[in-house]
Amino acid sequence: MSDLVISYAGHMPSYPGLPVADMYPYIPSFKAEYGDRKIFQTWVQLSGYAANLIKSRLVDIADADQFLRGLLLRYGVRRLERHMHGLEIKDLEGEPQTDVWNLAASDASELLSLTNEKTCTYQRKSGRDLFCMAPSQHDGKAIYTIEGRRCSPTSRAVCRECTLPHTDYICSHLLHPEIGSVAAGGLYQRQVVGALCDQGMSAVREIQQCRAGGHSCWQRLVELEQPAAESISPLGLAESFDVLDAIWRLAFGRNNRLLALSTATGSAALSLGCANRAEFETRLSALADIVDRLKIDSSLLPVGGSQNDNKGSLDKLEQCLLNKLPERHRPAVVDAIRTIRRIRQARNAIQHGITEGGGLTAKLRELGIDDAPPRWSEAWDSIRVQMANALTTIRVELRQWVDSTS
Repeated sequence: MSDLVISYAGHMPSYPGLPVADMYPYIPSFKAEYGDRKIFQTWVQLSGYAANLIKSRLVDIADADQFLRGLLLRYGVRRLERHMHGLEIKDLEGEPQTDVWNLAASDASELLSLTNEKTCTYQRKSGRDLFCMAPSQHDGKAIYTIEGRRCSPTSRAVCRECTLPHTDYICSHLLHPEIGSVAAGGLYQRQVVGALCDQGMSAVREIQQCRAGGHSCWQRLVELEQPAAESISPLGLAESFDVLDAIWRLAFGRNNRLLALSTATGSAALSLGCANRAEFETRLSALADIVDRLKIDSSLLPVGGSQNDNKGSLDKLEQCLLNKLPERHRPAVVDAIRTIRRIRQARNAIQHGITEGGGLTAKLRELGIDDAPPRWSEAWDSIRVQMANALTTIRVELRQWVDSTS
């Protein structure tokens, strides 16, 4: 599954083109990118009146402005993630979009609601009690276990003062935080003392800054939705091969056919349903055979790529497209070919009885087919839809490139 990447784009005294009167002088900006494409950018702008209203409620906060900036950052990340959730790759086409989220006095209550809430996925409630599931190795308070894991007692008040950033704007690459118990002035506190970075960044030493507006390497990852299974006409998949072949010849010359068949529509197995495992294997094998017979002329491969005759058709297809298409088309193409490759791997698992890595069940799960054993008819329909969508994605990216060069 692919990810959108949200990053912090800095802050400005005002969004370009908008009046600065009665605006709080901190306007954080966030952008969402897919591959090298910027999909969306937004600015979070708070009215001066709303800012004063909120700060009047923060009388117990030593630095109300710094606290308010944190609220705006959390609000921006939460709202942008909601905005991006549910998108599919096909929704990312077109020009980048921008927006300004203007917050007025009527939005003050939503921002203030964040002041009493410590969002943390490491909190766990058991009965009436609250526990921290990320105790450090030397946490002397970690004398309890929940589901076999060590845990320490905590409370909402203690968690609010913990230095681990809120889950709603913590960096997606921060892993395995360790929280230690601290006794200060007779008060019990919990503080983050260590963590790992999935990207290996040294900035993780300052864990408190692994949040929006903190370290410059901060990112939030948003998973794109897998295409929902949808109906497909009996000839829909075969036609998808045919249309891609036509666009391929438009891009690379009339004599450069992608399909070794006279027409994929003639492969009757693609248009048939299935009722059992044996028929599923037959249909999947027919589909994989067509993929294996794709023909990519050696002149379309990168220099040196044509020397390896052992490369399969799918590898050559990927090499060709990554060699010919500009960078902005590549993420969608790579995702599409990954789907086709998974379908081929499912065929190998069922045809050759491969059990390594979970066998057929694991390969089907990678395609969003979770039943074990699957309902064979629905599994075949899902695979046909996913293959047709993958072919359509390649065709769309190829056609856009052709149109841009004509």
